[in-house]
Amino acid sequence: MAAVHSMVQSATLEYFEKYRRNVYITPKSYLSFLKSYQNLYEEKHKAIKVLADKINNGLTKLLEAQEDVSKMKIELAGSEIILAEAAKKSAELLKEITAGTAAAEKTKTSVKVIADTANEKARLIGGEKEEVERDLEAAKPALVEAEAALNAIRPEDIKSLKAYKNPPVVIKIIFDGVLLLRRRPVLKCQMVEEKSTLCYKDNYSVSVTMMNESSFLSDLQNFAKESITDEDIELLSPYVENPLFTTEAASKASGLAVGLCKWVKAMFTYHCIAKVVIPKMDALRLKEHELSVAQRKLANANSELQAAQDLLDEMQMKFDSAMAEKQRLQEETDLTKKRMDAANALIYGLAGEKLRWTAQSADFAAEISRLVGDCAMASAFMSYCGPFNKTFRDKLLHEYFVHSMETRDINFTKNLSVIDMLTNDAIRGEWNLQGLPTDDLSIQNGILTTRASRYPIMVDPQGQGLSWTRDKEAPCGLKETSFADKGFRSILEDCLSSGKPLLIANVEEELDPVLDAILDKMFVKRGKQAVIMLGDKECDVDADHFTLFVTSRLPNPHFTPELSARVTIIDFTVTMRGLEDQLLSRVVLQEKPELQEERRKLLEEVNEYKKRIMELQDDLLFRLANCSGSLLDDPEIIDVLNITK
Repeated sequence: MAAVHSMVQSATLEYFEKYRRNVYITPKSYLSFLKSYQNLYEEKHKAIKVLADKINNGLTKLLEAQEDVSKMKIELAGSEIILAEAAKKSAELLKEITAGTAAAEKTKTSVKVIADTANEKARLIGGEKEEVERDLEAAKPALVEAEAALNAIRPEDIKSLKAYKNPPVVIKIIFDGVLLLRRRPVLKCQMVEEKSTLCYKDNYSVSVTMMNESSFLSDLQNFAKESITDEDIELLSPYVENPLFTTEAASKASGLAVGLCKWVKAMFTYHCIAKVVIPKMDALRLKEHELSVAQRKLANANSELQAAQDLLDEMQMKFDSAMAEKQRLQEETDLTKKRMDAANALIYGLAGEKLRWTAQSADFAAEISRLVGDCAMASAFMSYCGPFNKTFRDKLLHEYFVHSMETRDINFTKNLSVIDMLTNDAIRGEWNLQGLPTDDLSIQNGILTTRASRYPIMVDPQGQGLSWTRDKEAPCGLKETSFADKGFRSILEDCLSSGKPLLIANVEEELDPVLDAILDKMFVKRGKQAVIMLGDKECDVDADHFTLFVTSRLPNPHFTPELSARVTIIDFTVTMRGLEDQLLSRVVLQEKPELQEERRKLLEEVNEYKKRIMELQDDLLFRLANCSGSLLDDPEIIDVLNITK
């Protein structure tokens, strides 16, 4: 590496002889070269390693995606066969369900007819039953009263009644009614007069015999009132209709007579009501029997319907299960198709990138092996080539440096472009928008200004570097001054402490000594803050952000070796190409300002597109390299690819 220093030092003599311009190469130039080489090699080596990892991972993911597509084609073919079988099974089940549903509907219609008939019968029977119950309810009070009266009779009452030798007529009449109801033998009815009252001849002697029976009262209480016939009622009517046959008359004769009177009347009343009700009850029982038959028929029909419905439900469950399985298979098939389409789109979309990445991947080892020579040439350019003009720079780069590499068998890239190595399209486009011409010399000067390890002094007789620096650093809060400015010191201190860029314009061949410490970057760390001594004064400095730019209008300044050691001298003298660009811009701005504005906008758009393309390519590589699992499961990659394309 030391050879490059000696080689350039010798070249300065040739440069002076040819162009009468003084260039000094100092040991600090070599130290700057070593520092630039170290930083640049680390930067480029790291960038290549990161890019290699991204590209290799991306290629691996693409190969996996291709394998996944092959597998999915097989899976898709099998899924389509299974899906066809599932569809066939579902169609067969649907036919069975359709037939079963028709049969069930037929049974349901039949059951509805039977149910409607049974319900109508039940409604009619219910109405008739209510009517019968109402009629029977009319006799119930008399029966209850008679039962209560019988229960009130005591054996003593019967004993006292039997003691009568000739009881009152009312008692005889009442007992005759009891005899008739119980169908005991009685005399033939004949009218007699007793105590001026016409009445039937009594059968009291038979009544006494009946009263002597031990079960007399219990027989009355358990009397089968349903056994009373119309003939019994016909025989009983003359007695019941007798004026003496009343509870009032009976109560005057005996308490026993009252109960028997009520009982006989109740039996008479019950039969009169039952005579009408019993036919209804018989008809009701017949209809209830018919209803029972109809309900059994309905139950059987409902059983058949339930069996048909159960079978239908079972088939429906099978059908639903089959349809769910078919839907699942369809969704899986659709997902597989979607993933396969996405994979094909991804693989097709990245076909060009795959070829380029494959070529890059194969070249990474060679690129790293060439990095030693490439970084040496680029660092030598940044440390030594600034003071030279375009012609001599090319001679140093393509003749001196190349010859030195070849004689020492150092691997390097043939026809290396330091412009492409140290910048990209987006950076160059941004510089062009800020006023830097697009010729190689101007781009090289831009590289030296922004990447050199020492602060730059621009030899800028046409003001091209000054104008570009103003536009470039304006967003960062650039402050411009000169040594003739009375506020120079305060502006310098303010920029140091705030970290703003400082531009010192139009200097001569010497700089103010107050800048010596700044040019040597004699920043001292004190905790988190850095300080610097400006003469006898200590000033705070934001060393991470502060930048110094110096320009000179002198066409051929003679800077001292000491100053040359502290700064990077850059020859910004305009070339013919740069001059053409500047003149064209000024003529267009003067004659057609709208065209110049349109050109500026187009340049901005082009530069934004270039930046966007680089960002998208980086994003695509990042997503490919960092995708967890299969690429086919990451829809964002497809979106990024579509946007990139």
